[in-house]
Amino acid sequence: MPNVVSNDIFIKLNAAETQQVRFQYLDTIAQIYLKSGHADSLMHYGKLMKSEAFYKDSTFQDLKEIKLRALYFEGVAAQKMGLLDEATSSYIQGIETSTPKDYIHNYLKLQLAETYLFKGEFNKAQELLEELPQAYTNDDFYLKNVVIKSFFLILHKDYDLAKTMIDKALSKAFIEDYQKLKLELQLNLSEIELRQGHYETLIDSSEAIKTEALNNGFYDLYIEAILDIGYGYAMLNNYDISQMALSTAYINTIQWNRLELQQKVIDALARLYNAKEDYKNAYSLMTQYQSVSREIARKQNQRLVKDLELKYETLKKEKEIDKLQKDQILKEAEIERQTTIKYAFLIGFLIILIPVVLLLVVYYQKLQTQSLLNKQQEAINQQEVKTLLQSQELELAKNAIAVQSKERDRIARELHDSIGGNLAGIKLKMNSFGDHQPEFRQILNQLDMTYNQVREISHSLIPKEFEGAAFTDLLNNYVNTLSNTSVDLRLDVFPKEAINEINVSIQVALFNIIKELITNALKHAKAEEVSIQLTSLPEEKSIELIYEDDGIGFNLNANNKGIGLRNIETRVADFNGTISINTAENRGTVISISLPQT
Repeated sequence: MPNVVSNDIFIKLNAAETQQVRFQYLDTIAQIYLKSGHADSLMHYGKLMKSEAFYKDSTFQDLKEIKLRALYFEGVAAQKMGLLDEATSSYIQGIETSTPKDYIHNYLKLQLAETYLFKGEFNKAQELLEELPQAYTNDDFYLKNVVIKSFFLILHKDYDLAKTMIDKALSKAFIEDYQKLKLELQLNLSEIELRQGHYETLIDSSEAIKTEALNNGFYDLYIEAILDIGYGYAMLNNYDISQMALSTAYINTIQWNRLELQQKVIDALARLYNAKEDYKNAYSLMTQYQSVSREIARKQNQRLVKDLELKYETLKKEKEIDKLQKDQILKEAEIERQTTIKYAFLIGFLIILIPVVLLLVVYYQKLQTQSLLNKQQEAINQQEVKTLLQSQELELAKNAIAVQSKERDRIARELHDSIGGNLAGIKLKMNSFGDHQPEFRQILNQLDMTYNQVREISHSLIPKEFEGAAFTDLLNNYVNTLSNTSVDLRLDVFPKEAINEINVSIQVALFNIIKELITNALKHAKAEEVSIQLTSLPEEKSIELIYEDDGIGFNLNANNKGIGLRNIETRVADFNGTISINTAENRGTVISISLPQT
């Protein structure tokens, strides 16, 4: 944790005699932490500037600029810490407070566009980027604009155009005066190399960026370069070096409280352990990934509460001021009331002449509006009835299929275990008697035919898709059939051999559970990304299923669970399994299911 700010600056800040001087030192400290990428400290001093600029009495003439800079620092810090909703709020507040004439206005829009890219809201990001000035303004804004626009193009897989844009910016004569922006552009080139599979080139360029970032004190870029190095070695199957690099990056993300980078590193380490077939550590890392997600949500809520508390204290002070001025306000109100009464008598005389005409017009318009509303309501009612009938038919079909499937399984087990077992026992016993009687061989043949027919019937009741096909192939085929939907589905199964060998009845239950989860994500959750991980843990003698989406979530405490969720809980209970649901409104959903292996 390098000491990036000189102690002399802190001493001068504490000794500042005027608010103007204090703002200057706060801004200086925030600029230093912005350059080094120390998100926690940048957030602290951005909050101090915001508190003094928004909520304290001030006579400083350039107060608006201080407010906008405070919101900018606060937004960048929140963005680096993974608190994307808080960052969005700060940037929007700054944009609404400023005008296009304020130089920081466009910077706030640019940062908001980058935040939308991190959130996956590409249409909003594109709209903001198109609103920004397309003509050249200044060197710093031009380079920052290229960094974010090229990142947008990379996410849309337009690598050639992104590389052309970056190379043009790097060829500018003034690029050496903006070392951090230069390295950010080079990191974007590294992202292109990673996505195009140029892993050796990626490692070489990232090593150079790492050294340059460390020498210049750009510690946020230093962490990202290490992460790229880890990716490169992992893709070249050099797992030991990759693990060392990723572990170093993980320690740095914890040390600098970079929660969004922690998520990226944890995901990379989990994939690395999967490749090394260390499934237990991979499963533990996925659990840690969920903890970081909850930590981001918790910190964001805490900061919102602190802002509300600060605004509440300010409101109390304003009420005290209002109380002191109450007498004066009452006197002014009385004068205005008397004036209003005089004008009211004059206006009232004129208004009396108008109502008859207005009533006729209004009545005619009301008749027309009511007629239109009746037609629209009739159409809406018809549509609602149609939708309700379709929904009821769908639910009845689902219930019928579920009951039919359960009954087929029960009949198959009864035929195979009870009747089939009895016939087999009778056959063995008859074989021991010999075939002295003439009819004995005929009876034995008929018994053998009956036993085979029972076996054929019991086998025919098992779902056809599970006959002669690997369970993992069935899952992958099902996910592939949904590749054309708007949801990005990711299915990880390991180890495949162990998953394919589990009991067929458990396979059927897991297949139906996964189908139900994906159906809920498509139909209700409005999710854009869905991740499903299925793991066999022999030492625990269990099958572990982790489902995660970034959808709208739901209120877990409400007593209105859907049929799909109740079906999942029933299937889990049938196998003496456990289910854990972690969700909240507008926070996505994580479901963990554990089934014992038999």
